[in-house]
Amino acid sequence: MTSTPNETRTGRTRFASTGPGTRIAYDPGEDARDSDPLPTPVVLLHPLLGDRSSLIGLRDALSALAGYHRRVIVPEARGHGASAGLANRHLTLTDLAADVLAVLDAEEIASAHLVGEGLGGATAFELARRRPDRVRSLMMIAPPLWGLLAGDADPTARAAGDAAQRLARQAADLADRGQTDRALDLYLDDRFGPGWRERTARSRLGRLRRHSGALAAALTALDTYPVTPDDVRAIALPAAVVPDPDASAVERLVVDRLAALLPDVRLTLRSQNRGANISATDHRWLEEALPDLLEEWDCG
Repeated sequence: MTSTPNETRTGRTRFASTGPGTRIAYDPGEDARDSDPLPTPVVLLHPLLGDRSSLIGLRDALSALAGYHRRVIVPEARGHGASAGLANRHLTLTDLAADVLAVLDAEEIASAHLVGEGLGGATAFELARRRPDRVRSLMMIAPPLWGLLAGDADPTARAAGDAAQRLARQAADLADRGQTDRALDLYLDDRFGPGWRERTARSRLGRLRRHSGALAAALTALDTYPVTPDDVRAIALPAAVVPDPDASAVERLVVDRLAALLPDVRLTLRSQNRGANISATDHRWLEEALPDLLEEWDCG
């Protein structure tokens, strides 16, 4: 695993790798050497079709917690930002979790708080599941863990999970055949509602298209990820799981199930806001709530 500096992107950029062709770009944050004791670092994991810029406000809010500096590291998932592309590549959530672990190893960080949104939340879950010794706490924002609903006692929940996975397969197939706009429309119509393009800032549209090469592999990884209630119960870490303002019905079902199954969970609910302008994901609520929660988990 390697790490090399590069100052060409927002903040600083370093690279870690789990092997040939798996260059993972990340902002290493500012080292908190002036704090005693050192607060546990935070790793922010962006959603599908995002990058580190999706989380700038949250990163900056967490970097100055309670009068002392907290180091915040922001990797870019494969196929996003400056990380290696995903053209014609197979991908699993285990691969994405290994990429985050490579970043921790490169920075010689024993454990970190994980905060993941969407795909980033599912990646955080897999890392906590595989290597709980490297995770201090786990926060997942609308994680698309649809497989959790496969054996649900509620047939409505099972049907919702099946529909989400079917849609993911259809969008992945379109993206794999180069029909990018149709794939984006299918995936994001369900996510943000019809007419999302008209409500999306031009700069945001550009980022979505720029990262659309990750759509097929990432959606396939989410669709095929097996997760059971026992897998969730086994994660004995401080945890929080929340929907986001644009949460669909299936996302809220997944959040409800995770909240019921995680042994040490703090659930924060947000009001739904579908139909608002989609210029960027609004993290202001989290910028206010998360610092105190992390400080509590540091002390606990």
